Amino acid sequence: MFLQNFTLYLSGFLDLFGVSMIFPLLSTHVRDLGASSTLVGTIGSIYGGIQLLSSPLVGRWSDVSGRRFCLLWCLLLTATGYITLAIASTLTFVMLARIVNGLFKHSQSLTKSLLADLTSKEDQSAVLGTFNAASSFGFIVGPLIGGHVAETSNGFQKVGLISAFVFIANSVLIYMCVEDRKKTSSKDNKLKPGSEKSRKKVSLGENNFSPKIFLETFHSVNWSKLWDLFLIKFCMGFSIILFRSNFSLVMREAFQITPKTIGYLMSYSGCVSAFFGLLVGYIAKLYNNDAKLFMHMAIFQVVTLFMLSIIHETFWLYVLFLTPLSFITTVSRVAGTSLTIQRGERKEIGTLLGFSQSVMSIARMLGPFISGLVLDINKSGPAFIGGVVTLVAVCIMIVRPQGIVENSTKIVKPEKLD
Repeated sequence: MFLQNFTLYLSGFLDLFGVSMIFPLLSTHVRDLGASSTLVGTIGSIYGGIQLLSSPLVGRWSDVSGRRFCLLWCLLLTATGYITLAIASTLTFVMLARIVNGLFKHSQSLTKSLLADLTSKEDQSAVLGTFNAASSFGFIVGPLIGGHVAETSNGFQKVGLISAFVFIANSVLIYMCVEDRKKTSSKDNKLKPGSEKSRKKVSLGENNFSPKIFLETFHSVNWSKLWDLFLIKFCMGFSIILFRSNFSLVMREAFQITPKTIGYLMSYSGCVSAFFGLLVGYIAKLYNNDAKLFMHMAIFQVVTLFMLSIIHETFWLYVLFLTPLSFITTVSRVAGTSLTIQRGERKEIGTLLGFSQSVMSIARMLGPFISGLVLDINKSGPAFIGGVVTLVAVCIMIVRPQGIVENSTKIVKPEKLD
């Protein structure tokens, strides 16, 4: 058990290490290729738009075919997307690379599903907190290396190729060290794992997914009981993405800082996230109520974003108020994931986390574009609007408390679509 968890923690580290090397450089690179502010936001929104459709399919795929199989393919195809991004010299190829990554960059949610399969309900908050902390360590190292490499000749291309190599190495690690713990429900499939019909069923699940699966999966969830949680997660996630999506571009144009300095700033945020990621398990146990913890983080996020919308002239003061935002994001991510798992049946964890990822994909689709438009009006606009949207989430939690209610977690059995 320890070895499995440690391997998945390391996988989370490599995942965000590869992403964080290139992500802070993407918006400035697209601008350097000649894109306008609106086009920069549009390209940034492509990723979320594609993930909106692919996330539930991948989540369902992992429920049927196994987390490990799905994770391996997603890691390898994500590496292909980063190779395409590295060699892209036109905006068209940049868009193509973002489409590939939008389709297959689901390694974080898949790894969390694997951890949920291995972990008891009582330990989920602590385990997910440790996973997020390990991932955050990747976010500490990645921007530092990416920022330094970016200032060399053909720096962006080098960073993209290094990111691709990291994802390939991650796939090798999963292949060698992780066993698939997918359990087939006796109600849905009473076949023995080694039987010919069972192998045939798994094979079909691995290769024959279509929009039909998406519709069956969508109808399988009892949305009358879960809509409020997903809306709250959208509001909170959208607020952060709205603020952070064009963060590097804003920092370069507002404070004239270099990619290396941006790398150090992103690493600082990663340090804060990693530190509180290690403590989030203790914080969750202290509260002993994920719903209350989620509520308090939302209120704290409202205050922080409003402060960031007011203080935007002095660089170091601005950095100071970024600190609580990293803490809030780390804790609320774990609390929100735990609430999603608690309100769903264990055999449907992958499906629910897939839809949870879709909620964030909507935010990723809208956030960069809206942020670009707002920045043309006022540079403090994204933080202010983010605070207002988070305030909406707080109001929903007041009207509809997120504590677990008996029988509120029922998953409706999907009807087959002919």
